[in-house]
Amino acid sequence: MEAFIQEKSSVRESIIESLKEVELMRQGKLPKKTWREIMKEIREELEEER
Repeated sequence: MEAFIQEKSSVRESIIESLKEVELMRQGKLPKKTWREIMKEIREELEEER
């Protein structure tokens, strides 16, 4: 049960962080990313978890 709660919390934190990044991109404070750049980051994160 505790693992589920921690996983849920980390998903929530990830979503919040992503929304903050989107807002910064809209404000021009962060460069926008292409679909390929985003997919590359996701693949790298998944490989790190293994």
